[in-house]
Amino acid sequence: MRSFLTRLLTVALIPVSYFATAQENENTTRCHALKNKMVAKTTVASVAEDNYDVKYVKFDLNVSNTSTYIAGNVTTTATVVASSLSTYVFELNTLLTIDSVLINGAIRPFTTAGVVRTVTLAAPLPMGTAFTAQVFYTGTPTSGTLFGGALGVNCIASPSWGNRATYTLSESYHANEWWPCKQSLRDKIDSIDMWLTVPDTLKGGSNGKLVAVTTVDATHKRFEWKERYPIDYYLISFAVANYVDYSYYMHFSASTDSMLVQNYVYSNPGTLLSFQSKIDSTGMMIDYFSTLYGRYPFWQEKYGHCMGPLGGGMEHQTMTTLGNFGTTLIAHELGHQWFGDNATCGAWTDIFVNEGFASYSEYLFEDHFWNHTAAINTIRDQQTNVKSSPDGAIFVDDTTNEGRIFDTRLTYDKGACVIHMLRFVVNNDNTFFNILKTHQTQMRDSTATIADFKSTTAGITGAITGSMSIDTFFNQWAYGEGYPIYTAKWNQIGNDVWVKLDQTTSFPSSIPLFQTPIELKLRSAAGDTIVRVFNAQASQVYHFTWDRTMNNMVFDPNYWLVYDLTSLTHDVTLDVNNVATLPISIMPNPASADWTVNNLPANSSLALLDLSGRLLWQNAGNSKAVVVPATNLATGMYLLQVKSDAGSASYKLIKE
Repeated sequence: MRSFLTRLLTVALIPVSYFATAQENENTTRCHALKNKMVAKTTVASVAEDNYDVKYVKFDLNVSNTSTYIAGNVTTTATVVASSLSTYVFELNTLLTIDSVLINGAIRPFTTAGVVRTVTLAAPLPMGTAFTAQVFYTGTPTSGTLFGGALGVNCIASPSWGNRATYTLSESYHANEWWPCKQSLRDKIDSIDMWLTVPDTLKGGSNGKLVAVTTVDATHKRFEWKERYPIDYYLISFAVANYVDYSYYMHFSASTDSMLVQNYVYSNPGTLLSFQSKIDSTGMMIDYFSTLYGRYPFWQEKYGHCMGPLGGGMEHQTMTTLGNFGTTLIAHELGHQWFGDNATCGAWTDIFVNEGFASYSEYLFEDHFWNHTAAINTIRDQQTNVKSSPDGAIFVDDTTNEGRIFDTRLTYDKGACVIHMLRFVVNNDNTFFNILKTHQTQMRDSTATIADFKSTTAGITGAITGSMSIDTFFNQWAYGEGYPIYTAKWNQIGNDVWVKLDQTTSFPSSIPLFQTPIELKLRSAAGDTIVRVFNAQASQVYHFTWDRTMNNMVFDPNYWLVYDLTSLTHDVTLDVNNVATLPISIMPNPASADWTVNNLPANSSLALLDLSGRLLWQNAGNSKAVVVPATNLATGMYLLQVKSDAGSASYKLIKE
């Protein structure tokens, strides 16, 4: 008999104070169980798989929660995209035995080479031809373990609740361990049906809508799910256990639309009692993230969860598989429905566009529902972890190693930090979240790379935002390695405040100099102020006018950046003219039109900046006089930076 515990109602709004006290004791590990797998893997898929485009897949499987045994068939409908197709190539692990393969209803012979199975067609199919391939198979795949790492299909008992579950985890190369597939990120499947025949004491959860539960015989029933949104191969899933169905409807703000939130929770009565309030909060998170990223992309079907014994969660489309309902874990996997499921990474090299945003979703959740201090503590922990090693890029250079793809420090923590820094660079939350919404719209039901996200960003901000080049930002932080290391000095003379920043980097062979805006908090007993400067030189001097007596300075007071600060000192000898060491003359100064610079060393470069560090003009110079234009500048003070083989210097210029 089916066991349901279903609430079809609107969840009452939970006050913010609930979240402030809801910091759970459970393991809310952000990582997927797969992330802990450090064994290098190679993908053995044949390039011949790219000769067809998968349109639809129907699964008709017999499964249980007592083992990983699978029996059934999978039917793939595809279209030929090569000039012709004489063989149908797919992947299936050799622990699964193929009984037969039917192409357009006729049995065809096949060969096996590792996981690659090749079916010989009766006659070549021309480009544009639609065909079906039905594979009948059976077998018992190797199961992963709770702490040793999950595999494609797993049968594990929960150590906390006692329930045994069989569930799938296909990311990144493990779909072929349980179904005959094409493991290509770029070929999203238009739609799927998942039929799961299970013992009648169990439930089977999957993607999309549950459209029927059919009695098969006296002891079995079939759960029939339909997913009608495009889906990537590794996001297809099932989970089978003795579940109760705990469901409710959430409503989107400023709309009459509602959506089912469906949760398959272990039947152990204590499980739902422990997690119900956090499951209820999911609807609020969906609504909030919809205001940030755009409407939940699969809202005409559902969102929900299936429990499975794993150390974290996996963002299976419309129905996440997770080990517990820690609220930050819920937030992380929910964020993936936009970043990972709707817009999926186009290559494992670009996993940042999945995991970076899901990790930053935790920060956004905490900042909104808990408090800003909790969110800042999270980002500071991530920044600290990024700096635990001097090197490493977000862009994955070795996609044969799942440990590198799902590296906590680089993919998750650095990914979140880079998004946080981009938000700071953009310096306008309306613009920043417009970038995220636009990315979701442009890449809807498709795949995206880091380059795609960079293009979306530049399309909204322009090539340069503030003084920061978008190209430079991504080259530094997505493709480059390391982080800046600063020393800072400050001094005040009357109302003039001078700040000098010197920069080295942790991995100079990759990025010898980071360009970035920086906030500096000037401290005074009479009250503080924050100034924003742009650092683009290894040694740079800034000037501010402030009528309060300064007693200290705080570097990056709002924790936007990844960096090390080795020293911050009050240097009573510091002012801009103390920095100048080259025998250069500048006339006139002050000037009403232009400045003329004489006695420049050979191979000089000149840069004119305002006092926030924004570049206004630059040129090359030699021993001849160089004219620095001032006509169109506002009255005030500017800095001229000169670099040459003889040294570097900064000069104070006054425009009348």
